[in-house]
Amino acid sequence: MTTTEQLLTLQEAADVVGCHYQTLYRRVRSGELNALVAGGTYRIRSSDLDAWLSERDARKGAVPQRSAHNWSKLVDKLFDVLIAGDSGAARQQSQRLLDGGATVADLCDRLYGPTLTRIGALWRAGNLTVAEEHRASRIIEGLLEHISSRSSKTGPRVGCVVVASAVGDRHSLAAQMVSAGLHVDGFRVSYLGADLPVGEIVQMAEREQADVVALSCCVEDRSGISQALSALAAADFLTIVGGTGIGRTEALELGATRYGASINEAQVLARELVRSRVS
Repeated sequence: MTTTEQLLTLQEAADVVGCHYQTLYRRVRSGELNALVAGGTYRIRSSDLDAWLSERDARKGAVPQRSAHNWSKLVDKLFDVLIAGDSGAARQQSQRLLDGGATVADLCDRLYGPTLTRIGALWRAGNLTVAEEHRASRIIEGLLEHISSRSSKTGPRVGCVVVASAVGDRHSLAAQMVSAGLHVDGFRVSYLGADLPVGEIVQMAEREQADVVALSCCVEDRSGISQALSALAAADFLTIVGGTGIGRTEALELGATRYGASINEAQVLARELVRSRVS
C-alpha cells in the first residue's frame, strides 16, 4: 500500500458501495473483505474495497442490492400525507420502504428528517399553523414508536445507551430518532426525552451503567448541552452529540467524545465507543 492510499471507515465504504455499514461489517468479520484495525475501529483500504467490489459483481449478488429509492419524491409524498394528517398512509409508506430494504436509519435520515425540516420552515414562515406542525410531529413520533416495537433485534444487546436532550432543549424528535435507530441496531436504550436536567441524565446513566450517552441539540442556547457534557465527562461517560442546532467542531470543543451527523453515523459511533470500553 502506498502512503497516499485512502483508508475508509466502515460508513465511508458503505456509502461507496450503497449498502448499510453492517453489511460490510459482516463481510469483514467473515474474512471476505480485508480490513485493518486502527484506533480500535476497522479501516478499509480503497484498493481492497475496489477488489472486493469487482469480485462481488463477478459473483452476481454477494451483497444484495437494495431497491433504489427516489428519496426526494418520497419526502414530497410524506409531506402531503402529514399535512393531511393521514397517519395510516404514513405508516403504510414507511412499512413499504422497510419491506423494500430501507433501514430505520434511512427513514430517519432521508425521509422523516427532511420532511420535518420542510414543515418547520413553512411553520416559521407563517405558511403552516402550529396545530399542523404539531400534528405532523406527533405522527412521526407514533411511527418511530411503532417501528421500534416491531423492528428490534433478538438476542443479547450490543451495549447500553442513554439518549436525551439537555435542559433548555424541548425538541424531542431528534433524540427519539436516535433512540429508535440505536434500539433496532441492537442496543439497550434508555430514552429520556427532552429538556432533561443535567443531574437526571447523569443519574440515569449511572443507574443503567451506560456505555454511551447520546445528546441531541436543536437550540442555539449552549448552556444546557455544555453543562451536561461537563458533568458526563466528570463522571467518565463517553458521549455522542448531534442535532440541527450544533456542528461537529463546536460539539467536540464543548467536550463531546464524538459527533454524529446522522442516525446512521450515530449507530456506527455507538458501536465503536462500546468496543473501546471493553477493549
